[in-house]
Amino acid sequence: MTIGMLKKYNYNVYIIRRMLLIMEDTVMPAVKLYKRIYSINEAAEVLNVHQQTLRNWERHQLILPMRAAQRRIYTEKDVFICRKIKEFSDKGICLKRIKELLKNIII
Repeated sequence: MTIGMLKKYNYNVYIIRRMLLIMEDTVMPAVKLYKRIYSINEAAEVLNVHQQTLRNWERHQLILPMRAAQRRIYTEKDVFICRKIKEFSDKGICLKRIKELLKNIII
């Protein structure tokens, strides 16, 4: 990733975060929005998994991150779900079974 691309990416993340703050103050004041959002890179780093792993979980419909400007946005709730998926996966449980187990977790 070049410096120019990195600056543009960081700017896009900044804009998305600003949009969420504006929505919280104006459009949705009664709705508690998430205090922290993550890019796919940040979420992967926090979870200690590869970005492709997160894309794979999304492809299997285990997680459904928000999207803005064709970029995935992970909320605290998404990261919590990903932690559970990783926990189950580390125990050797297949993705199909993990999907069933996630339905039983109240979030």
